[in-house]
Parts: sequence; C-alpha cells; structure tokens
Amino acid sequence: MQPQVIVKNVSKTYKVYIKENGVINAVKSFFKRRYKYIQAVKDISFTVNQGEILGLIGLNGAGKTTTIKLVSGIIKADEGIIRVLGEDPFLRSKDYRRKVSLVMGQRGQLDPDLTIIDSVKLFASIYSIDKKEAISRAKSMAEELGLSEMDLQKQVRTLSLGQRMKGELILSFLHLPVVIFLDEPTIGLDFITQRAIRNYLKNYKNKYNASIILTSHYITDIEDLCDNIYILHKGQELYYGTIEKLKSMIPNIRKVRFNASNCAVEIISKYYKVEEASEEQEYFIRFSPEETINVMRVLSNEAEISNINFHDDNLDIIIESLYKGAEK
Repeated sequence: MQPQVIVKNVSKTYKVYIKENGVINAVKSFFKRRYKYIQAVKDISFTVNQGEILGLIGLNGAGKTTTIKLVSGIIKADEGIIRVLGEDPFLRSKDYRRKVSLVMGQRGQLDPDLTIIDSVKLFASIYSIDKKEAISRAKSMAEELGLSEMDLQKQVRTLSLGQRMKGELILSFLHLPVVIFLDEPTIGLDFITQRAIRNYLKNYKNKYNASIILTSHYITDIEDLCDNIYILHKGQELYYGTIEKLKSMIPNIRKVRFNASNCAVEIISKYYKVEEASEEQEYFIRFSPEETINVMRVLSNEAEISNINFHDDNLDIIIESLYKGAEK
C-alpha cells in the first residue's frame, strides 16, 4: 500500500530572540539582538497509509504541533524529506490544497460575525463547490455531529465551544479531503461532544478511506481512533507502532486488587510481591499477562480473600512509565 504521508529524518530548529531585562539592556538589544536556538524536532520518521489514523503523543513542548505544521506545509523542515500525496506540502500546490485539510483546536477558521452556513457558502466559492451541494454536505455533516440546522443559522459568536468546534469540522471537511491533520480537535470539550467528534472521524475515515494525523492530550481519543501512535519526547521519537505492541513491551502491565487477611497475604507473598493499596486490608499484585492463570490459582487457594479485581494499566500510565524511563 502506497503511504499517503512520508516523513523521513526530519528536523526543525527555531531561532528565538532573547529579551533582555532592564531599560539599558533593552536599548542595547535594539542595536544588537541576542538569539538562542531551540530544536523542536530532531530526526523524526514515520509514514501514514491510506485509511490509517496516526496519533501524535507527547508532553507540552514535545514537538507535536511543530510536526503537524511541518507535515501540513505551514513551516519548512530544516532537514529531511516530507511528502504528502507525493508532493512537498510546503509548496502548497492548488491540487494539494484541494485534497488536504488542517484543523487546529485552538485556532478557528469560522468568522465570529457570520453564521456557519455563511462560512460554508464562502468556502464553497474558494473550493469551487456548487453552493447547493456544499449546503447539503454541511447539513449532512451537522446531523452526524449532532448539530441542528438552527445552530447552522446562528452567529458563530453565540455558539458554545462544542458547537463552534463542530462548525470548524464542517468547514474543514467540506471539500472532502483525503488527508487530514488534526491538532487537539477535542480540547476543552465535554465528553459527549468528544465522543460525537470521534465517531464522526471514524465514519469519515471509513467512508472516504482518508488518512488522518491526530494530536491529543486525551488518551480516550488516541485509544478509540488510532491505528498507530508516535510518541515524542523532547522532539525525538520515543515509540512508534501500535498500542498493542507498546503494551506487550511493558513488564507487569496487569494488576489484581483484593482484600485479604494478614495470614493470606503472608502465604501469597511466597509467590508474588504483595503491595498495600490505599484501603485497609486491600492489596495488589503486579504481573505479566502470561502469569494470569498462575496468579488466579494462587489466589483461589486462599479462603480469606475477597473482592478480587483484575485489570490492565491504562495507556496513560504506560506512557508515563515510558517517559520516566527516558528521563533516567
């Protein structure tokens, strides 16, 4: 399968002006400025195939937004190769712009003084879409997103944050792009709106076989949507692959919590390391998935055990442990 997005050994460094304190230093800097260089991303590589969603994960300042700007063509890489649909995105050819879309959760395209439908008509002219067809698409998208026709007719400044974000998606998907870049599309939204947006993205991907690159601090977005994840740490690759593969790399990902008497804990401790939980007489054991049957056998042999609860670590805990390992 031909990749829709190719990023190979890409690096980007920003030149940042150092602001001096004090009047005298400020005057000096007017004639001779000092700068520092910040490497936002370093030697990153990944591909996105047709119909794939790639999740970019990282702490604040890890380089996620810079990566989105690079692959979408907003900024140019200092080193490396980027190809989207076979083109250099920074050249922003007319054909390229007709096939891609960029949604930034903190920077909207909607004019606050217009209605969503007004903006739809404007974008229809820009993309040479028949206005009736554009309005029909907008209404269909609105229905999928849970936005009423009345909301489409309201001035944007009167809409809620969730309604505005849905309007942004309608505008960005109006020309039916096949490659979409999403930077924090669900930021600050309630869980019902987040779910509606995730469902819309999944349906759109399946319907148009689109490729999507997504950044989000919400682990639910990542788990629910992404085929692969790319974890950035200080601008460099920390992990690239599936969530399942990441989980398989982490030892003792499974945990069992239970209530037990001191006598039972003493016996179980012969086989596994037993740790105290927050509640009185509540304990837990960490182990690998392969040990599940043995753990169950040990626990079932003890009568003074109750409230047994098995579960795996959440993805956010796994990623946190990955970061802690990288810092060591």
